[in-house]
Amino acid sequence: MANIFLLFSLRRLISLRSQKNVKKKLFDAAFWIAIATLCYSWAALFFLLIPIAIFLYTDNKLRNWLIPITALIAVMLIAFSVCFFLKYDLIAHILNGFQMSFDFSVYNTVQFLVVLTVLLSFGFWSLLFYIKNINFQKKALRPAFYIIIWTTVLSFCLLIIAPKKTGGEFLFMFAPLSIIISTYIEIIREKWFKEVFFSILLLVPVVLLFL
Repeated sequence: MANIFLLFSLRRLISLRSQKNVKKKLFDAAFWIAIATLCYSWAALFFLLIPIAIFLYTDNKLRNWLIPITALIAVMLIAFSVCFFLKYDLIAHILNGFQMSFDFSVYNTVQFLVVLTVLLSFGFWSLLFYIKNINFQKKALRPAFYIIIWTTVLSFCLLIIAPKKTGGEFLFMFAPLSIIISTYIEIIREKWFKEVFFSILLLVPVVLLFL
């Protein structure tokens, strides 16, 4: 659920490039990240996207910084009110979720190793070209590229520190890496390389079914 709410937030942040309803979009983005944090504590990392978006898209006026804070306070007030009536300890729930684990033994299976190899190698390779391609984009489109890059970095950090390694933490990287890899596939000039690249991405999930 947290990943879905973060996608809503990412969508609102990227849509800031239109410069329409900026205040509403900043509020919505912070609102969805706050809700995601209630579901998965480490989703709070993505609050870092808010100041990045403010620097990239707005004039950095004080009101633009206060709006996300207002959204966070609104979500917390509603959440604490509901939990008060339900007699649920929300503070303990959130704080317990901020535990970290660097035990990667759960990934020591053929399925996980294949996924990690393909995901990280293809993702890293595509990311290099994605970063390189920023300079060739229109100035109005560049902030969106930076938002996607920072989302990928934060998702990777979450993957590393996730308290429970179940494989579900990879979902946080799915959206940004999908955008980065698809962008790379579009700019590949060599048709044969594009077909090989795309074929591997399609075949890996099928092969995993038989492992």
